[in-house]
Amino acid sequence: MFLKLNLEKPPKPKSLEAAHHLIEEQWRHIKALQAQIEALEASVEALKSRSGCSSRNSSQPPSMDSPAQRHQRRRKPASGRKRGAQPGHKKHERARVPEERVDRFHRYYPDGQCACGGSVVPESAPYARHQLFDLPVVRHTVTEYQSYARTCGACGKQHKARLPHGVPTGQMGPGLISQILLLSGQFHLSIRQIQQFLKTHWQLDFSIGAISQAQGKANPWLGPVYRQIGEQVRKAPLAHADETRHIRGTNQRWLWALVTETLCYFMVHYARGKAAASALLGDFHGYLVTDHYAAYNDVPRDKRQLCWAHLIRHFLRISERKGQAGQTGKRLLLIAHSVFRTHHRHADQPDAHARYQRRMQRLRKSFQATLQAGSELKGAKRTANQCRHLLKDEPLCWTFLQHPAIPLTNNLAERAI
Repeated sequence: MFLKLNLEKPPKPKSLEAAHHLIEEQWRHIKALQAQIEALEASVEALKSRSGCSSRNSSQPPSMDSPAQRHQRRRKPASGRKRGAQPGHKKHERARVPEERVDRFHRYYPDGQCACGGSVVPESAPYARHQLFDLPVVRHTVTEYQSYARTCGACGKQHKARLPHGVPTGQMGPGLISQILLLSGQFHLSIRQIQQFLKTHWQLDFSIGAISQAQGKANPWLGPVYRQIGEQVRKAPLAHADETRHIRGTNQRWLWALVTETLCYFMVHYARGKAAASALLGDFHGYLVTDHYAAYNDVPRDKRQLCWAHLIRHFLRISERKGQAGQTGKRLLLIAHSVFRTHHRHADQPDAHARYQRRMQRLRKSFQATLQAGSELKGAKRTANQCRHLLKDEPLCWTFLQHPAIPLTNNLAERAI
């Protein structure tokens, strides 16, 4: 709501008391206008910040990049070599299936008589084998359960057989329901698309309601397994966490993931705050690798590792600014790349652990000094605030020095989600 001033001739107070009253009124207007200016400046800063966002310099996913931003993505320089496999490249071919797993054989032999008049003796093994992979003609199977009745010859009472325990209810068996769940969950097909697939591929004609009810049967089936996966992931000494938008029908939800090297635990939540993060983590007490999102701030600081890949994208964005802010971003970017190089060298030479620690401590001191200088910048409020915010959480960037198993990035969770 913008304040409107009366731009007519300025009033002329007739007394000292009226002049004081006018000054107080104008002072209130000035304070209100000052608040509006600060709000507008914050909005302009936010719009400027968003206008330059891309997957290169922020957490924005690559799918949201504009065509111009996609054109600006860094491409590997041409190597000057010809396309295709290079000399010394190990050849990769589809391995032949062993003969005991081949379904059908077609054997061909040359003529038994040579042009010279002699007899041709066949060899015991073929000189060439050509295998053809194809799909069989598929058809659904129908199983019918018939229940009979018997009548007592003495009293005439009728006895009816009951279906044994374990016979599925409804008209869909476990294999068909599993196929529906796979098409919906993994391949994200709509119910109508699943209906069309079943009719085209399996010659099955089910209504949309029946397919929807089949999806609902998965909860009691998979619930115990889902909870067991969550319990195992929360007991892990190291895990990765991430979240992303998840559209369910016409409503927006959030898909959360807690990931280890062997297990992925997913949770759909209506919110993206601390309550959702707490529900995801539960009683997890290991090391957690995340981005700099504040929802994970309840994790103990000595147990949380920030993703350096995210930091590099933020530093790249700062480096694209002008003046001292851009110089600060370039310095931070240089330090981050040095951290990766030092970490990779240590992976190749794990015996030089003392040298690795010394180098990392030097980089950390330089990192702290650069953030401190950036937080004191004049005329670069946005950069100063970002440096001040990261300086507060600076210890979270170096948790990986406590244990060699802690990685520098959160790529495991991002790939899973």
